[in-house]
Amino acid sequence: MAAKTRYSPRKTGMMVDIAHIFIGISVLIMAVFAVFRPQKYMVLFPVIFLLTALLDLISAWYLFKTVQRQKGRFSVLIYLLLGLAFLALFIISAISIWIA
Repeated sequence: MAAKTRYSPRKTGMMVDIAHIFIGISVLIMAVFAVFRPQKYMVLFPVIFLLTALLDLISAWYLFKTVQRQKGRFSVLIYLLLGLAFLALFIISAISIWIA
């Protein structure tokens, strides 16, 4: 029987930080390309929204797991709503750019 690996909050926090760094740098690079040449790189806009939604949902999950106070739960709700809003923007922009 395989042993369960359980991540401590410190290790999980480090993984969340690494995800923030990599996703943030990739969103920044894609946004620069998409802003300076929007006709050529229009396909990047849905990807930018998807990665931003993923970043917000990861942050909401991590805060939900680590915050015990009631005031901290409000920030979880904000991250969750922002993530869902960016996910909706991803769907709308993907339909309008990739399908149309």
